[in-house]
Amino acid sequence: MFDNGLPSLRDADQWRYALVGGLASLPFTTLSYWQTGSELSLNALVFGGILAGYLTVRADCTPTGVGAKVGVIGGLPVLWVVFDIVAATAGLAGPAWFLTSATLLTGGFVIAVGALGFGLAALVGELGSRIGAWLASNRPGDSRGGAEC
Repeated sequence: MFDNGLPSLRDADQWRYALVGGLASLPFTTLSYWQTGSELSLNALVFGGILAGYLTVRADCTPTGVGAKVGVIGGLPVLWVVFDIVAATAGLAGPAWFLTSATLLTGGFVIAVGALGFGLAALVGELGSRIGAWLASNRPGDSRGGAEC
């Protein structure tokens, strides 16, 4: 196999199924934050991961990593949370030392929230894809093992 820097066929198939699962869950994660304004529910990512994991195994591919991709796609509303944090702290006023420290703390907090949000979303999506892969591989009378694409 040639290593020319292009993604392999396996990666393309995984991204295709990750897009299906991620885009299926994206409206529900967005709606969960839009309704509350303070909470982002990642429950829909479990179902998007189940869908992607199931489809990946049914296509005779290994589902490793497809759930994390679902989590990143379906967890895009984390960016909305980050934007709300920045918008809430943009109107701060006070002495220069306070504004400098508040800006630095806000930057660190935004990075931490973004990393934690996308990390949890990837974890939840991967959990869902493992469930979907298990469901697809445990069908009665089916001997598919999830070979490489």
